[in-house]
Amino acid sequence: MEYLDPKKQKAHLIRLVIGYILVGTALIMTAVILLYQAYGFGIKNGEVIQNGLVFVSSRPRPADVYINGVLSEKTTNSRLLLPAGQYTFKMQREGYRTWQRAVPIEGGSVSRFDYPVLFPVKLTTAKVATYASAPSLWTQSPDRRWALVQNPAAYNVFDMYDLDSPKAEATQLSLPTTIFNSSTGVHGWELVKWSSNNRHVLLKHLTDDNGTKASEYILVDREDAAASLNLTNKLGVNPSQIELRDDKYDKYYLFDKTTATLKTATLERPTPEPFLDGVLAFKPHGENRVLYVTTTKTDAGKAAVRLRDGEKTYTVRQVPASDTYLVDLAQYSGDWYIVAGSAADNRAYVYKNPVDLLRKAGSDPIAPVHVLKVIAPNHVSFSDNARFIMAESGPQFAVYDAETERGYAYTQKMPLDVPQKHATWMDGHRMMYVSGGKVFVFEFDNANKETLNAMNPAYTPFFDPKYQTLYSLGAQDASQVLNATALLLPKDQ
Repeated sequence: MEYLDPKKQKAHLIRLVIGYILVGTALIMTAVILLYQAYGFGIKNGEVIQNGLVFVSSRPRPADVYINGVLSEKTTNSRLLLPAGQYTFKMQREGYRTWQRAVPIEGGSVSRFDYPVLFPVKLTTAKVATYASAPSLWTQSPDRRWALVQNPAAYNVFDMYDLDSPKAEATQLSLPTTIFNSSTGVHGWELVKWSSNNRHVLLKHLTDDNGTKASEYILVDREDAAASLNLTNKLGVNPSQIELRDDKYDKYYLFDKTTATLKTATLERPTPEPFLDGVLAFKPHGENRVLYVTTTKTDAGKAAVRLRDGEKTYTVRQVPASDTYLVDLAQYSGDWYIVAGSAADNRAYVYKNPVDLLRKAGSDPIAPVHVLKVIAPNHVSFSDNARFIMAESGPQFAVYDAETERGYAYTQKMPLDVPQKHATWMDGHRMMYVSGGKVFVFEFDNANKETLNAMNPAYTPFFDPKYQTLYSLGAQDASQVLNATALLLPKDQ
């Protein structure tokens, strides 16, 4: 019996071991090959190369994709596996302007271009409404659905547009005249802040009655105008600045510039309570986080940028004393970023997770992840998705990309029309302002610059929630006309 023969048992065992070794080797090689493929490695013309994965999409879609001038078999939206290197991507669709940019692809990396917008070659504009004179307020809710336009015919009347509706017809919102402390003289309105509920908006009402100037804060309820209230009267104070706490309509930070004090209040507990002293500028985020500037306990000629996080306060850095301080903070991809600077310093500093760093550093200074260099900056802000941080001074821009950790600096050739002081973010990747009487749009790194329709520079353009229509206000004879410009051709709507 063969299975009892020692020699045959040994030979069988050897064959079995060899088989296991071969199978194990094959599995290891397969795993290695799959691992290298996962990191983008491949073979081309007998040479080992490393690829990168690129996701491309566009609005509208599909659009043809050209890579280094060669038409790809794939259109948007799609993914492309390309060897590491420098490429030029171009997207085209009939009736739309071309989108193009240089794209560096790193081996083993994943790049996403899910933000390209193709604007129509020919813009079609329709009149929505006509106003006899310029409205003193023009504002849009955070979700971009609601637009409030102050009707020049009456200081307490607003036209409300539902931009989610194709017709965008207006309904009138009349605030009770009884909530105003003054109803005579020349009236004006300024936006303070929309609440995150997209229903309440805090406005500042300004009056000038034969040289007697006054102001008051009005909390507008766009769903129930009768429920609007005079917040100045409710709180018993008229501070220099009010910010919504955690973007809630019923919680507030009250800033008195004269006394450099910051207080808190709520509709439930309207009596102001002390929060911070010696405040020169501030920016809140959430319920208990405030980034602020103070000269308390600082070196001569310096101001301290401090972050109050809950009950603890951290000093981030000192900056040269100035009349203008720039502070902002936001969260992106689970990380906290702050930007802070002084106009006298010609730069703004970007920090990533500063509280974690300060806890580890103790009394030692922490280093910024990036420095935005701009001569006499007058504005800093985060993009709508918080990925990009921008510092600006007129046509000068410096931008930091928190995802790729790259920085960009450039000067626009298109000047800002007065009375604009700075650009605003159109969305998560594009900025805009009015130049030469028209809307000017450009991407975070100054790519894909586009000039759109006419716009009064005293206002900011609106977009509907899906970015299919641009709403603008422009002069026509002695009137101001609210226009709607389609950003999609009829076949794509």
